[in-house]
Amino acid sequence: MSEHPFISLVLGFVLGSPLFAAETIPAAPAPGSRERRYIEITPNEQVPTVRAITPIDGSNVFFLNHRGQVGVAKFSPGLSQIGWEFYSEVKLNALPSLALGPGYSVLTASPFELTQGFDTDQDVELDFFQALVREWTDREKGVVITAGPVADPHGRVLFALSPHALEAGDPPKARLMAWLPASGALLPVTESELPIEGFALRRDGLLAARLSMPEYTDGYFLSLTELPAPGADPEAAAPSPMPFTLPSLIIPAELTARDRPDQPVFFEDGGRSKILLVCPVSRHLVEIVPEKAGGLWQGSILLRGRSTKPVHTATEVSPGSLLGGGDEGFVPLGDDPDTFRITSLSLIDQGLTLGFSQPVDRREALKPGSFSVKAIALGGGEETVAIRPAIESDGKYLVLRGELPPPGSVLRIVCQKVPSEKGAKLLNDSVFYTLHAR
Repeated sequence: MSEHPFISLVLGFVLGSPLFAAETIPAAPAPGSRERRYIEITPNEQVPTVRAITPIDGSNVFFLNHRGQVGVAKFSPGLSQIGWEFYSEVKLNALPSLALGPGYSVLTASPFELTQGFDTDQDVELDFFQALVREWTDREKGVVITAGPVADPHGRVLFALSPHALEAGDPPKARLMAWLPASGALLPVTESELPIEGFALRRDGLLAARLSMPEYTDGYFLSLTELPAPGADPEAAAPSPMPFTLPSLIIPAELTARDRPDQPVFFEDGGRSKILLVCPVSRHLVEIVPEKAGGLWQGSILLRGRSTKPVHTATEVSPGSLLGGGDEGFVPLGDDPDTFRITSLSLIDQGLTLGFSQPVDRREALKPGSFSVKAIALGGGEETVAIRPAIESDGKYLVLRGELPPPGSVLRIVCQKVPSEKGAKLLNDSVFYTLHAR
């Protein structure tokens, strides 16, 4: 905690490209201006509740609390909380997602409206709220916003409608919609048979969406879909055929302790793009490494860690720096180097490669029965895969050689008796891979 009575959170220049028509945006300092707007944050012992976070820069974030109020918080480079203050006292019926607009406006969504809040008199408090989108097909029949908003790199604002029909009489499907600020147009960008509960978007257009299928109790569905960039005319008709969002990965319930994972978030780790899902009740942090093969998306799924406090949401504040939040405030989600865990699972020509955070006990790892590999067919049934383990020289990588099953299965690898060199027990002994293509 700072020893100074006040801590300035510099807000300064408008970030990114404009999202809204100029007449709706409060004036902002011109590039090169020395003018700075700031919030003076008084360190206090009160703990904010956190339901959504969106980064402003590497040390400052906006957040949404459980009452629908927007706050702003400042952190040290190590993500220790310095202080926080409300940016808005208004309570919104908001879904757990925030997007940052120009002039430090904030975008939220309720089931019935996409809303912008912004500061009209530049006193660094949200004092005006306007509805951006309130009309869509079959709204009066129960079609609602189920996830979002998320601002994409093309200046659009994305949110999900479920179940939604483009035209009256069409079969209702879940659709991800793009709202275009310049004209107010609302266009579909992808559709899904299953409702979309939460989603994240990578800067290159890769969409990761949590799909709802409550009757399936053995796991949770995540779809990976490449969204095309808008053409020269952003209001042109939706691409035909429209990208269809299908379940790409099955997140096994045993990895989440049967706790439904919340909003996905993309992050960078060791030069790779990964996805994190948080589980508020079990505190499990699930890591996914998406990979493309044969035009399809697949990848490994493992337990990255357990948070020290319940976490409802997470964001990447800066590359590789993850911050979570929940009822007990903000929680840094760094990878603990002292935890012995499985860090990777990769396919090779004749088997699999497993990575570990620490060298394994070579003697124990090579004993018969130390590893088991099963292939669970997506259509039902399973088979055991015979493997032969071999350890790389540094002890952190093991090769499991064997004949893998054809695509269309979930691989489940269990390290049944594999301690570290120092005798530490694995954080979790199972890792999974959804296999669609080789």
